Amino acid sequence: MAFNEKGEIIRYSMSTKARDRAKDFDTFHAAGNRNPEGIWSDGTTMWVADRGSDKIYAYSMSTKACESAKDFNTLGGAGNGDPKGIWSDSTTMWVADMAGGKIYAYSMSTKARDSAKDFDTLRAAGNWTPNDIWSDGATMWVADSVSDKIYAYSMSTKARDRAKDFDTLGGAGNTFPEGIWSDGTTMWVADMAGGKIYAYSMSTKARDSAKEFGATGNDCASSIWSDGTTMWVSDGGSDKIYAYG
Repeated sequence: MAFNEKGEIIRYSMSTKARDRAKDFDTFHAAGNRNPEGIWSDGTTMWVADRGSDKIYAYSMSTKACESAKDFNTLGGAGNGDPKGIWSDSTTMWVADMAGGKIYAYSMSTKARDSAKDFDTLRAAGNWTPNDIWSDGATMWVADSVSDKIYAYSMSTKARDRAKDFDTLGGAGNTFPEGIWSDGTTMWVADMAGGKIYAYSMSTKARDSAKEFGATGNDCASSIWSDGTTMWVSDGGSDKIYAYG
């Protein structure tokens, strides 16, 4: 995701890669959401993880207004003190904790912890600094900014699935992977240091440069979410989500 100087989310078009300022999120700072990282939406609400407050804020996709009734205030009490990437199947919200090397699970309806769905297998796999996460319902992919790699795990067993790892990032110059999102065919990876969103084939893991985004103004690209038409990119340095499309 990309953010402006106020920490707002900037949105860009998926087809043209052009900035779509009308769809940016610039309401975070006023809501106290000063360290936006992970983002996920169901198309109606955008949830935004905040590392500074150990909380997930909720915003209306149409008005960008804060929807505090949908916030997750249960992270700190669960020990989830460094929330980064988030992903949901609309029933459970998974939250990657970078410092803890773990993915916590919460009920979307009650916000209560669902420890049976946690991922405790990351550090054993060498995945020490989990950032953003994305799943197709069967596999959970986890970006690691230190190892320049995306690890894969079974959603049902939590076991590592090495055949689905992305080991091609470093060779492409994508050496600080933070955000990830896929449409099932392409995996897009936000590089925080490079201010760019790289693209890879889900089947071959090969680079697909024709689908890449230059995240203009988004100097701290942290997380990605798209509805297939617009791509939103959060910027942890500017408290904003940029839009492209």
